[in-house]
Amino acid sequence: MGINRQTFQLMLLENQFKELAGDFLCIGKQTVNVELNDIVQLMEDHQLDTSKVKSLISDEKFDSATRHGNQSLYDHDLLSALSPNLNYHCLDRSDYEGADIIQDMNEPLSAELVGKFDAIYNGSCMDNIFNPVSFLQNTTHLLKPGGRIIHIECASSVAGAYLMYSPEWFFSYYSINEFRDCKVYVTVARDASDSVYKFKTDLYEWKPDFTRGGAYNYIDACKSINGLMHVIVVAEKGENSTANKSPIQMQYLDENAVDWRVNYQKFVQSARPKLKAPIQKEQARLPLDSDHFIYLGSDF
Repeated sequence: MGINRQTFQLMLLENQFKELAGDFLCIGKQTVNVELNDIVQLMEDHQLDTSKVKSLISDEKFDSATRHGNQSLYDHDLLSALSPNLNYHCLDRSDYEGADIIQDMNEPLSAELVGKFDAIYNGSCMDNIFNPVSFLQNTTHLLKPGGRIIHIECASSVAGAYLMYSPEWFFSYYSINEFRDCKVYVTVARDASDSVYKFKTDLYEWKPDFTRGGAYNYIDACKSINGLMHVIVVAEKGENSTANKSPIQMQYLDENAVDWRVNYQKFVQSARPKLKAPIQKEQARLPLDSDHFIYLGSDF
């Protein structure tokens, strides 16, 4: 579980949109998989004070607690540098790596945790869990109204993943449960890296409408990824959001089902800014050769 370059950029954008203040929950202790110079540069790009981060780097206050920590900052140090008004917590099924809240997310949530958190970060915990529906419902209950959750999960085959997720799975859940906003992206890393956790990607937005083609080739579409794909989500809970409504997969929607696609226009019109990437390729192949995806740029 970790904070990588992609989700750190989403955190920076969310903090710029609305400060990540209050009670912040990490699901599992997070390894910060962002190069130290990238942390400083990205924070400076968002006009944030980097003196605390530079001091941590200078003093070599590096992560020695998480399994993959290697010359990286602690997650709590990075997050407090991002937002000084943030109160960090960590949840896990045991006190592994120093979690202060013990909760098995396969099981019903402890009552004292309901509505406790202003923000939640899930740094790829769900691809290691047996009951992802329980996880989504629990995190929804954990959030206060107006609270936000950020996910990153595997969306293509990768060694070590227990489960993998489609963008539609997240979008349909947050839409049918009337979240105030939901933005869903995918990233595709196509170039080799010296670390499975540190790479730059092509960035795409996902949308529920697409063009059907009679000559669509599923085998060629699978080859279009040619790399590692993740789904990245930010969702904001509303005053009337629910947790337990189950959507129907898009291709089986009919007159007897709730068409969760209708909330896409509401989400598009929200004030929340979209992620951007610095480089625009002239020709960028869409994931799965589908115009479900809108190319937003590369080197993300």
